[in-house]
Amino acid sequence: MKKILYLTLTLLMATVSHAQNLVVTAQPDLAEWDIIYLTDFDFENGQNNPLIFGYRISVDDDSYPVENVNLTLNMTANVPSLDLNNELLFNAQVNMTLLAPIYITNRDLDRNVESRGINDEAGNQITFDSFTLDMIDADEMEGLINTIMTLGTMPSGNYSFNLVVDAPGYTFTPEGFEPNKQISIVAPANIDLIFPSLGYEFVSDTYPVFEWNSTGCDNYFIRICEYNPIQHSSPEDAMQSEASYPYPDNGTFVSVGTNAQLDYSAVNGRPLEVGKAYAWQVKKVCSTTGNDQEFFSEIYGFTISEAGQTITPCQQQLRNVLGDSQYNVLFGANGPLEGYGECAEISLDGENLNSTDFGALLVQLMSGAYEIESITTQ
Repeated sequence: MKKILYLTLTLLMATVSHAQNLVVTAQPDLAEWDIIYLTDFDFENGQNNPLIFGYRISVDDDSYPVENVNLTLNMTANVPSLDLNNELLFNAQVNMTLLAPIYITNRDLDRNVESRGINDEAGNQITFDSFTLDMIDADEMEGLINTIMTLGTMPSGNYSFNLVVDAPGYTFTPEGFEPNKQISIVAPANIDLIFPSLGYEFVSDTYPVFEWNSTGCDNYFIRICEYNPIQHSSPEDAMQSEASYPYPDNGTFVSVGTNAQLDYSAVNGRPLEVGKAYAWQVKKVCSTTGNDQEFFSEIYGFTISEAGQTITPCQQQLRNVLGDSQYNVLFGANGPLEGYGECAEISLDGENLNSTDFGALLVQLMSGAYEIESITTQ
């Protein structure tokens, strides 16, 4: 009885010790993109595609050849706007014989792969024993293609990528990566600046909290610059000058990560000064199947005021042009414009001006391009 038990255990241990693994490492792994561009995929000649993923396949005990190695890669989509509920977009299957470790990338998986073949690490040219590519249903494909051609990208939704490598008697062993991925894509939206908001708002705190809102990717950057109407023709011009943040200025935007706000008291920026105006802008960077893409907000302006200051942005612009003395004559105590506040409507030759155009006009007055002939009040 003991001999039989011993023999059984010996056979079991031998079986376990001789188990073989198909070891797969990602070089690189499939990235979790914010945007997938159709133009980054050429299914006729994959050699034109950017490198999106690559996998090295080997055997842990270096015993070759290995026959009937199957590689399967598929992608499914859940896109509510197209009524796609976990629909198969494509399913690529490769059957081959391994003679040595081999490296396969997305560039190899196209319609010409069977005739072109792939070289393994020993220099052998490996031709696939079979290659099949199943695609989405024709009607659903038409709707998807129409959306892609309109947007230039894959529509918002949840996409699943799955990789399996197997062979008879071998265990699929991925190392250092997850072979089944879920990627959620949301079309990037505009960046809306919330505070300080449009209209050259007055802020009574030299350490304001900048706030914005956007959907889609959330890798944000910010730049804040002093806006001097004497030196700058517009807020856009101010953004090209020396920044208050980042400080010292390196000529670029500074990363704030995934947060949709920046507390100025928590960063090492140049102190904001009472009485000075500033311009600020936010950008976000979205990862794509090609190069990263940048999106920019509008440029908003604001002025740091003393606590309780009642002067309006319009009045501050006029004060910059007229100077304190002339401004006080007009708007000060007993002046003809005492009590006037915000400029509700500004027109030039019958055309309404927005605050940016009005600021540009005032800069031209300050530079001498125009002269004030007379001032009348009604």
